[in-house]
Amino acid sequence: MKKIFVAILMGVFILGGTASLNICNASGPQDVVQWYYQRDSMQASIANTIAISKDVVAYLMEEGYAPRDIVMAGLLAGQNNSINVHVSNINEILSKKTSSNSWLDVATTMGVDQETYNQYMERAKATV
Repeated sequence: MKKIFVAILMGVFILGGTASLNICNASGPQDVVQWYYQRDSMQASIANTIAISKDVVAYLMEEGYAPRDIVMAGLLAGQNNSINVHVSNINEILSKKTSSNSWLDVATTMGVDQETYNQYMERAKATV
């Protein structure tokens, strides 16, 4: 019965498009559960750090953004009272980060000084 349940559960994950290469390389059901637990914990940590919903973090990760990029964009967006404006700012900042520039470049164009940038980077490293 357990094997059938695990097979159905894995089928749902794979067909739902939520599986990644890490899950496909799992050696057993415990690895799959552990992977999802770690992902969920990371999303909760990011959401708490930048004061947005865990669902928004999950969506951004599904869109292909790296966890550290999401944290940096959230920190650069600041703590806005309106969650919708805050999320819009995060999306805007994420779009400014490209492969040809760094987070320091993005922060500099936004008027963030070096000391504040260093604090944000340390917070991002501690979160992810």
